[in-house]
Amino acid sequence: MDVERRLGIGRTPPALVAASLGAAWGVLGYAVLWGHTPLFPSRSFVVGPVGTAVLAPVRIVLWGIRVVEQRFASPFEFAQNNAWIGVLAGLAGAGMCAGGFLLVRGLVRRTRR
Repeated sequence: MDVERRLGIGRTPPALVAASLGAAWGVLGYAVLWGHTPLFPSRSFVVGPVGTAVLAPVRIVLWGIRVVEQRFASPFEFAQNNAWIGVLAGLAGAGMCAGGFLLVRGLVRRTRR
């Protein structure tokens, strides 16, 4: 403990840990869906309730892409340029986990009072 104080190392904020785990969740989901892993989920798994929960950050990004495509009546071309989807999935996962953590922490603090 004394060494940590001397080096200026503090405790990592739990919301940052949650955001980091969420970002990893989103990027891993992207990697699985785009074939960058040896896992190849079936379409029935991806659109099913378990697959939707497991791949939620990527599914949210894909839903957003679909909304934008419908709005502009023009499909996007993803054949060569799709890494940005992984970045957005990581951000979506980070937001989901950090937001969930902060919500639960706020509710717990409110009930303790």
